[in-house]
Amino acid sequence: MKKRDLIKKGLATAALAATIGLTGALTNVASAADKVTLRMSTWVPSSHHLTADTFPVWIKAIEEASGGTLIIKIDPAPIAGPPAQYDLVRDGAADMAYHVTGYTPGPFEVLRAVELPFISPSAEIGSQAAWEWYDRNIGFEKEFKDVKVITIMVHGPGLLHSKDKITNLAELKGVKLRVGGGGVRMAEALGASPVTVSAPKTYETIQKGVAGGTLFPFEALKSFKLTEVVGNTLEIPGGLYTTPFAVIMNKAKWDGLSDAHKKVLTDLGGVAGAKILGHGWDEADRIAKEFAAKEGSKFSTISDDELAIWKEKIAFMNDDWIKMADGRGHDGAALLKGLNATVKKFSGM
Repeated sequence: MKKRDLIKKGLATAALAATIGLTGALTNVASAADKVTLRMSTWVPSSHHLTADTFPVWIKAIEEASGGTLIIKIDPAPIAGPPAQYDLVRDGAADMAYHVTGYTPGPFEVLRAVELPFISPSAEIGSQAAWEWYDRNIGFEKEFKDVKVITIMVHGPGLLHSKDKITNLAELKGVKLRVGGGGVRMAEALGASPVTVSAPKTYETIQKGVAGGTLFPFEALKSFKLTEVVGNTLEIPGGLYTTPFAVIMNKAKWDGLSDAHKKVLTDLGGVAGAKILGHGWDEADRIAKEFAAKEGSKFSTISDDELAIWKEKIAFMNDDWIKMADGRGHDGAALLKGLNATVKKFSGM
């Protein structure tokens, strides 16, 4: 069996598990509805696991639950970059999309607690926790008035990948580290010199010596071919960051769906959808780590003592988020405590 088939088999198992216990006989309820096809925008190539493996399994579960009457078609190629996805859906240029929430200021700022260091041990756990925590404490319907949020996913823990072996702050000091915009202050606090370029330009940036390392989940080593320019990974429990993505739908398109189709998307969205999509990210991380090992990459795990130092150095990020949440009328400290408790719940702790 091919590796891609194995990925899909694992994802299909997750999709089946997510549907067990859903209320009502979904197929019988939805089969009477008129057939509807929704178009989902994408910003990654067709070879990426999101379009080739992860979303297709979720989409198939939706199609089966609807008795074949609710179809989602992923665009064959990107029509716009990541920052434009929210506007595409809001304005009706696409029915659905998955949007990096950090690109949209405003209500997404509270959700960005999920991005904080050491929060999420895996994509599957983090995705489910993100949905339940935000939906219970903030409310998607309240905060996201321009679009309908179907579910949430996060990628796996963001780790340190570098040309030279790095296991502590002394070895990280002065290293030019490619980061996203949100990682600049963290990189500086850890003693690195941040270099801000977009994810697709990371390979070129390291290859030319402009940076000596980067922060990414394992998945990026394969999808961006980074094993050709970095050969060392420092694994960090919970990761230095993760990125939340909202799977969103045009409000008018949602309002036009039958009650049966809304039920299918509701039951296979939320925590159930987060589990399926998060599992897909974890599978991609696993495959990429195996690939990197075969390419000669070396892996280290941060020591407990060193981890404590790193946590102290970047604790200000939690403090800043709490102040932001307080300023929006929330109890930031209580919210963050609740997020960590929700992560532990889905971790089985």
